Amino acid sequence: MRKIKFVFIIVGIILVWTGCATAGMKTLLFRRESIALVSIISNEDVNWLGEDPTDPKSAGPVIRRNLRNDPDLAIITNADEILNMAEEVFREYLGKSPHFNQAEKDTALRSGAYRNARERKFPGRDMTIARGYRFIDPRDKNFPAALAAETGIRNTMFVEFKFTKFVSSGLSMAGTIKAQVEMTVIILDAGGKNIYRKTLPMISSSSIKMSNGIYSQSGLYELFNDAIDGVCFDFFDRFN
Repeated sequence: MRKIKFVFIIVGIILVWTGCATAGMKTLLFRRESIALVSIISNEDVNWLGEDPTDPKSAGPVIRRNLRNDPDLAIITNADEILNMAEEVFREYLGKSPHFNQAEKDTALRSGAYRNARERKFPGRDMTIARGYRFIDPRDKNFPAALAAETGIRNTMFVEFKFTKFVSSGLSMAGTIKAQVEMTVIILDAGGKNIYRKTLPMISSSSIKMSNGIYSQSGLYELFNDAIDGVCFDFFDRFN
């Protein structure tokens, strides 16, 4: 009986939190208050889904020679450029959405409130951040209030991506691969209250070939471009 009561309590807490978040989001959309994207981060290297990070030192002489001969080939892809691309795509959708009033990027990022905001103490050893941003801690309750007082921006948005690749057909070293994106969006109001949180997955619609464990880096970028566009569309389409 105690276990059953405990389960009902947990479910009740989740329902209350979800209801509050939904109500807060409805208020945000109804008032169309200004909102600023203040943090956009991701994993640093694009690893294989469900597997440990690849060690480039483990590549054999044939693979290393192929990598030297063709700069576009890769066994590990750095996510920095993918993340910068994701920021552009997300901002484009945010700017076009009739439900959000996007604040100017420079207004938020060049503010004193942003410069003085608390950063995450441990953002992660394998984390990177989009160009021009800081690892702002979403638990810093003083930052949203300071930003609102200085700029009039009433809401802040934090976005985190997880980029992975996986073998969609064939063998582990020779076949085709696809890109997978997981996007988490957190929105806080001017008081630092969490009014919305959502995580969405997306897989690229197409794939690229892999041989001997190496693949085209530019080809993988295209797969992520497709998946990023898809997950952003899915997120903003939920408010229509």
